[in-house]
Amino acid sequence: MFEKLKLRGKLIKAFRTAEIYQVIKRGDRTSYQFPKIHQIDHQNAYTRYAFSLLNGIDPDLLTKKRWALRQVLGSNIEVNGNLKNFSITVHHKSLPKMLNYSYQTIHPHIEKMELPVCIGQDIYGNPVSWDFADLETLLISGEIGAGKSSLMRVILTTWVK
Repeated sequence: MFEKLKLRGKLIKAFRTAEIYQVIKRGDRTSYQFPKIHQIDHQNAYTRYAFSLLNGIDPDLLTKKRWALRQVLGSNIEVNGNLKNFSITVHHKSLPKMLNYSYQTIHPHIEKMELPVCIGQDIYGNPVSWDFADLETLLISGEIGAGKSSLMRVILTTWVK
């Protein structure tokens, strides 16, 4: 019970920091109306907030002020939704810095693909893969040290197996 109240307060603090609210002035008093929070789902791996924006609040603020939301809620956030109804998922763990490649682990995930390439893992440890047969072209670009050569090694290693 109290945990959800704390999480609700944290989301309202994030809205306040990101200036996602409506200002209402009555005489010399100023009050703020924040988005309506519908549900808070708190799990071991994530916390998901479901809310709707009030009429008149620009939905693009969630994208523009993402940095402010991350300052309050944490760096591993995912914002989904459009126009009025949104959800923010806060993942409690980060992606690992180093992944161990194990063909036996990814094989069940890619066995039905024509030209499979496993490119990594999602935040829950599930393999992320592409079927290159579905792609017409591919451009790999990035700064020095971004992992272009490592990605090419993964592509070739997957195809050799």
